[in-house]
Amino acid sequence: MFQARYFLLFYLFTTLIFCNLSFAEVIKTKEEERANYVITNMQNDYIICYIFYKIGAESIRRSDGETDIVKGIEESADVSLKFAYETGELMGMKSEIMSTKVQLEMKKQSEYMQNDYNNAPKLLKKYGLLCKNLIQDKKERIDFWEKKALTKFK
Repeated sequence: MFQARYFLLFYLFTTLIFCNLSFAEVIKTKEEERANYVITNMQNDYIICYIFYKIGAESIRRSDGETDIVKGIEESADVSLKFAYETGELMGMKSEIMSTKVQLEMKKQSEYMQNDYNNAPKLLKKYGLLCKNLIQDKKERIDFWEKKALTKFK
């Protein structure tokens, strides 16, 4: 009788420990999924904005726009690229993969404007506000992705 109680207590104790560890794994996994979702989308936003600014600078340069404006836009592009690579490094992403993502985004935006810099205003309409806000206040965009992550990974 004593051995049966001892066995039952041991069984309950180990079951509770394993259940607790499994639950902790689920929570940790969801938190990791959310964090990965946020950082992946932030990196994507930075890449989008990098290409948006590069195309915008080139468009203004080709239209003989002011060099100060081109310089300012290129600085925003540089900031976007820096943050894109920093977030990629946080994820352990190799430079080659990040470069490929940049090239794919360049192709996507070029196709969107039909490979014609005269159509660059289409990009301004699509990405202008996003990129301006991302550079000026990235916290707002992080909050946006965190809310989406909470909904996606309940």
